[in-house]
Amino acid sequence: MLPAAKGLASVLASSASGALACAGLRLANAARQASTSTTMSQAQQQARSFAASAMPAYQPESSGHIAPHGGSLVDLMVREKDYKRAVVDSCHHKQECSDRNACDVELLTVGGFSPLEGFLNKEAYEHVVEHMRLPGSDLLLGLPVVMDTNNEAIVEGQRVLLTYKGQDIAVLEVESKWVPNKALETKQCYGTTSLEHPGTLMVATERGKYYIGGKVLGLDLPQR
Repeated sequence: MLPAAKGLASVLASSASGALACAGLRLANAARQASTSTTMSQAQQQARSFAASAMPAYQPESSGHIAPHGGSLVDLMVREKDYKRAVVDSCHHKQECSDRNACDVELLTVGGFSPLEGFLNKEAYEHVVEHMRLPGSDLLLGLPVVMDTNNEAIVEGQRVLLTYKGQDIAVLEVESKWVPNKALETKQCYGTTSLEHPGTLMVATERGKYYIGGKVLGLDLPQR
């Protein structure tokens, strides 16, 4: 066989092998999803199907950009230096964020979680867990966006300085502090309470005892 033909045969073999691997991965993922779906009650499946079918189609703005969820892009970043310092000085507690927490703070700050202006308070959290929608606006929100803590001293009405690897990234104004029903949360949100599901495992083993919710004031984007 000519060298060029050998090279082509090698490329085709590699492509076929890659395609088979991708197909196998898709089948494995489909199997996992099917397995998870069987743990959901018929009522839960119907509720989620209804929520998905009720989702409005994305409509571009006159600029050609897709409109943010809720209609307007939220920007929570504090830019005035004196006000930023005053906000930091007003904090009662400091909490170091996990990698996951820091990602959520960043998404809130830059509007990635629009129309949210902070972590869900208790009322909004319970509504999202039950209905997959924000209270009032009825906008879709598939999973609750929450901040967790083990700090017993934090109380409602206080401010918490959120840090990441020692960097000040945001301030949380605590509206609610509560002990969540994590079993109910995982059952409603992931369709299972089994720790074999990565979402359930995360909620059960990574998150703290309490959830705290309220408005977020952004200070800086996390440096990684």
